[in-house]
This record gives sequence, C-alpha cells and structure tokens, in this order.
Amino acid sequence: MILVDSGAWYALSDPQERHHGHAAAMFSRLTRGEFGRILTTDYVLDETYTLLRMRLGVGAVAKLRDLLGASSSLQVVRVSDRDFDHAVDLMLAHGDKRWSLTDCTSFVLMRELEVGNAFTFDHNFMEAGFRVLPGKQVARRFVLPTTSS
Repeated sequence: MILVDSGAWYALSDPQERHHGHAAAMFSRLTRGEFGRILTTDYVLDETYTLLRMRLGVGAVAKLRDLLGASSSLQVVRVSDRDFDHAVDLMLAHGDKRWSLTDCTSFVLMRELEVGNAFTFDHNFMEAGFRVLPGKQVARRFVLPTTSS
C-alpha cells in the first residue's frame, strides 16, 4: 500500500507545476499496481481540492475527482474523531517540526494501517519515518504552493 499526499495530487493535476513529470511517471507506476493499493484521505483531498480551486479553478477539481472516481485501486480513508485527536497530539508532541494537521492525520493513519510508503514531494513524511516516493532528492525541494485570499 501507498498513501498519496496533497502535493502529489496537485503536481499530477497541474502541468505547469515543476514536479508534474515526476508525478505523472509515479502515478503510472501506481496504476500498474507496483505498490499495491492506493490510499489517500479525506483531509488530503480537502487540501488538494481547495488548492486546485484557488490556483486552477473548479475544472481542475472536477478533472481530478473524475480521475479518482475511475480508479478501482484507490481507497479514500476517512479521518475519525479518534484519528483527529491523535493527529493533534502528534503535532503537539513534535513542536519542533513544521507538520500540518493534514500531514499528522496521514501519519496517524499510515501507522495504524501499516503503510510505509508515501507518494509525496513533502520532506515531512521522511521526518516522520516514512519512505518517500518518487525520492528524497525531489522531496527536499518541494514546497506546496499556498493559496492567496
């Protein structure tokens, strides 16, 4: 199993994003079943859809939703109240890290489901002890674009 993070979904969806090529190549590997079942979370999708909406418009959101809906190997894991509480505890316990709440919910669920791999460009997953794909060289340079109000 592998968890797909917001940065990967965003890079896959935005042809102008500098990691788009890496994301497309990695997604091709995922769809061939190379890492087993593909997981993401409702929090990751919330973050991704919001960013896509703000940066690229609702068309990009619809396109990604259609892509995800067509996948028979994707499972969207819902963050429970218990998972949320554990994620906040994890964030507070690691005040020296710049981990978002969404990242912390992913970390909690990955540990709970024994998922060791993350498709991400976010080095925070490495800091939390997970294997980052497509690779740490790319992850160190990625910064998730911010939305502007």
